[in-house]
Amino acid sequence: MDFEAIKKAAEGYRADMSRFLRDMIAIPSESCEEKGVVMCIKAEMEKLGYDKVEIDKLGNVIGWMGHGKKIIAIDSHIDTVGIGNIENWTADPYKGYETDTIIYGRGGSDQEGGMASAAYGVKIMKDLGLIPDDYKIMVVGSVQEEDCDGMCWQSIVNEYFNGPEDARSQIEFVISTVIAAVWRSASICTAFPAMVPLPSAATTPSTRWLRFC
Repeated sequence: MDFEAIKKAAEGYRADMSRFLRDMIAIPSESCEEKGVVMCIKAEMEKLGYDKVEIDKLGNVIGWMGHGKKIIAIDSHIDTVGIGNIENWTADPYKGYETDTIIYGRGGSDQEGGMASAAYGVKIMKDLGLIPDDYKIMVVGSVQEEDCDGMCWQSIVNEYFNGPEDARSQIEFVISTVIAAVWRSASICTAFPAMVPLPSAATTPSTRWLRFC
């Protein structure tokens, strides 16, 4: 695998990823109020040429890339907690204040930053021919995680699969993307989230859940 090509592609998308993250931050998206950010993500995925983009019955936004039978799922929850007293913030939490090293705002690291990285990381996979023929990538922007962790994926399992065992048989990995509060947009290196598993990742018999920091 040509990691230099991956880094070059990520650098080429730096401005787009930063703009996309700031677009998401600018849309208040507390749990149960995610519609605006869902539509923003859907439009971005469509612009990036995802093979299919849809919104499930609960409101999760799902982008698909590739056509194989095996699934690698990349999940980022896109709801946030509230901002509390805005006077306690050093910058407007809905502006996406940006420097060379950080994008600052509600949801920037947990987990809309991960959503930006995942959406563009899978685009890079497609651009560089890194999606194997027998796989498809499922990029999920999940809702209501802050209020009811797990309900988003329960909805996905019920709607797209015939129960948990069927989901486990089709989904090889579920990757949860979390990027550090310091925005490393040059390397983005969640730039290629599917390729950097942590040794501490928890596993189940057939579906492995990985978390990136």
